[in-house]
Amino acid sequence: MRRPSINRRLSAGLSLVAAIGATILLVLVFIEYRLGIDTLAGDDASRFALAEVSDHVGLPLLLLTVPALLAGQFVIQRSFRALQESAEVIRDTPAVRGVRVDDGPMPEEVMPFVDAINGLLSRLDAAAREHEAFAADVAHQIRTPLAIMSLALEDTSPDTAALREEVSRMRRLVEQLLLLTQANAQAAVPSRMQTSTLADLATETASGFAPLALRLGRTIAFEDSGGSGTIACHREALSSALRNLLDNALRVTPEGSVITVGTGPGNRLFVRDGGHGLDPARLAAIVQRKGRADEEQRAEGARGAGLGLAIVARIMAAHGGRLETIPERRELAMVFPDRGEGMTPA
Repeated sequence: MRRPSINRRLSAGLSLVAAIGATILLVLVFIEYRLGIDTLAGDDASRFALAEVSDHVGLPLLLLTVPALLAGQFVIQRSFRALQESAEVIRDTPAVRGVRVDDGPMPEEVMPFVDAINGLLSRLDAAAREHEAFAADVAHQIRTPLAIMSLALEDTSPDTAALREEVSRMRRLVEQLLLLTQANAQAAVPSRMQTSTLADLATETASGFAPLALRLGRTIAFEDSGGSGTIACHREALSSALRNLLDNALRVTPEGSVITVGTGPGNRLFVRDGGHGLDPARLAAIVQRKGRADEEQRAEGARGAGLGLAIVARIMAAHGGRLETIPERRELAMVFPDRGEGMTPA
């Protein structure tokens, strides 16, 4: 359906006014000069009537209607320029909290609409803060009892191994919920960032993860494929994201295999595991929390929280990047913006 247009409505309105005005002027001309149907039969009378209509009806309407139409369109475009500029600003603004429509240049007629939009944005911000605060409170409340249960189960018989595994899985879920809340907060309200090289992030995180991998019979290796950039980042958040990728790789990689952490080519951090690879559609479903990354492993007894990759994607979004998969290479990669969009040379 064709959307209503103020310009079209203005043109139609002026055309209607011109038609009504022309009719009234014609009637007045005919009355003033006592013109009738019978008097117009002669050639002289017809020429006289035509000249009078042209001078007193056609020319005034032309001189008034056309400038009025052009002036009306100019005024409308100028009045709505503030709306167009605000739309461009909003379109280019990242998905963060605290965004409001600037009402300074807005005409008075659209202020009720602007106030309603800003009020809606304020309510959405408040709802998001309450949701994040609730999730953080729940996670904190659950984490302490789980830690106590884990310590108590360490001194019990081997028969409780399954229970210890469940408690460990629940602790991991709580930690990931906390991390997801922090990632959402950073994405919504960007804070001061630090600078770090991709290689430093990869080697530091891999070194901290290596002892656990060795205990479980896997090996961590580092590979530099040309990732030599320096990024502005929340270093701890990115380290947590990379640890989530390593944890996922640890669960899908067979014992005795190698997990590779690397940089490049370009502005990438990647983890290559010994699993079957993850296709893009499956990754998209996991990121949207419509699926779990460890469905195949559950049948073999492995467990996972299923939030790890969604958390990584959220952290990358907060940094202007993305999480991608290369199934044929069994890689999950954290891809950062180009140098012109936030990367600086090392």
